[in-house]
Amino acid sequence: MLHYKYLHRSTFIRDALWLLAINGLLFVFFAQFDVLELIMNIVKEHEHWELDEFLPLGGTLAFSLVIFTYRRLAELGRVTQAFEDLAKRDPLTNALNRRAGQAVLYNFFNRANRAGEIFFLLQLNVDNFKRINDLYGPSVGDDILINLVNIIRQHSPVNSQLIHWHSDNFIIVLPASPTLAYEFANKLRKVIEQQLFSTDTITCSIGLAPWKKGLSMQDILHNAEDALLDAKAANKNTVKVA
Repeated sequence: MLHYKYLHRSTFIRDALWLLAINGLLFVFFAQFDVLELIMNIVKEHEHWELDEFLPLGGTLAFSLVIFTYRRLAELGRVTQAFEDLAKRDPLTNALNRRAGQAVLYNFFNRANRAGEIFFLLQLNVDNFKRINDLYGPSVGDDILINLVNIIRQHSPVNSQLIHWHSDNFIIVLPASPTLAYEFANKLRKVIEQQLFSTDTITCSIGLAPWKKGLSMQDILHNAEDALLDAKAANKNTVKVA
C-alpha cells in the first residue's frame, strides 16, 4: 500500500502540472505535423523491419513503468515509515522519546483547549536510581528501565501515552478525572514497588498535574515537575498532586 502521507503534496501538484503542460505542447506539435501519419508511412515503407510492433511495445512499456514507479514509491514509503518509527522511539525502552512526546503533549493540549477533553500529566521518577546503578551496574539499571516501561504499559489505560522524558524520568499522559488519575498513579506506584526488581526494593515518586484552561503546556509540565519534587521531599515512594 502506498504511504500517501509521505508524498509532498505541493511538489506532486507542481510536477503534475508541468507534465500536463509539456504533454499538451507535444500534442499540439504532433497534431500540427501529423506525426502519427508520418510514422505510419515509414512503417509501411519498411514493413519488413516490423516497426509496427513498437506501438504495442510502447504501450506495455508505459504500463510497466507505471507499475514499477508505484512499487518503488510503496517501498520508499515503508522504509520512510520504519525510519520515522525509529526516530520516535527511545532505543533502550522503546517508549516514545522526548521529541515525539512533545508532539503528543501538544496534541492532547490542543484537543483539551478546543473540546475541553481534560487530561493529567504523571511525571514518574525512580527513587535512588543512582544507588541502583552504583550497586548493580549500568546494565542492570538498563534492565530495570526496560522492566519499568513494561509494567507501566501493562497497567496503563489504552488511551494513555508513555514518554521517556530523560534518564529515569517518564511522563504518562492520562485522559481521566482527578479521582481516577490519582487512583491510577497510586496503584502504579504500588505495583512498581512490588514487581520492578526482585533482588532489591525499588520505589518511584510520582507528580500529578491536571490540564487547566488558561495554562500553557509548559505550565502544566512545570506543575508536574514541582509535584514530583514535592513527592521526593516527602520521603519518596509517594504521589503528590500539583
